[in-house]
Amino acid sequence: MKKNEKTDSEEIKEKIKEAEKKVDECEDKKEEIEKEVNDYKAKADEYYDQLLRLKAEFENYRKRVEKEKKELLEWGRYDLMQHMLPVYEMMNMAKDHLTSPNSSIDDIKTGLNMIFAEFDKLFKSEGLTQIDILNKKYDPMLCEIVATVDGSEEDDNKVVDIVQPGYLINGRLIKPAKVKIAKKKEEVIDDKNLDKSDVKKEDSNHND
Repeated sequence: MKKNEKTDSEEIKEKIKEAEKKVDECEDKKEEIEKEVNDYKAKADEYYDQLLRLKAEFENYRKRVEKEKKELLEWGRYDLMQHMLPVYEMMNMAKDHLTSPNSSIDDIKTGLNMIFAEFDKLFKSEGLTQIDILNKKYDPMLCEIVATVDGSEEDDNKVVDIVQPGYLINGRLIKPAKVKIAKKKEEVIDDKNLDKSDVKKEDSNHND
């Protein structure tokens, strides 16, 4: 009996040791899991802080862009008025010449030429150019047809007259040209002008 009791006691001790070993292993795993959880939590906090910083930076960027946009619009108006003032002053001078009893036609022409020269200078500085389309093939991206005229086969679909000029600004269309284009006149066959001999030939062929 004592021998059996000793054996049972040893088995119990071994089982206790195994259980303690498993407990230790579980504790180690628990520590590893807790460490991983803490690492993930730290990364999550870091990412959240980065997100908040990015949000704040984007908001500051948006406000800065809005401010710069307003400043650009203000500067654009200022720049436009600065360019328009000389033209306006010349138009006032031309008006004074018109009402002056000493003004002549030549003076008025000179004044108008100066005004248009200033306009040309202003438009050129802003990248505005007139569409060069006369005697060229009609381009639906640049023109609007207001009328057609009879033309030869060589002139078919060509712009023959510009009713209103069109304009580009830095290569971008801002106003299409209104034009007249030539269309080849369709040949009309008149039965009365048919050669009588040809008619007789056709009749004889039918009789055969």
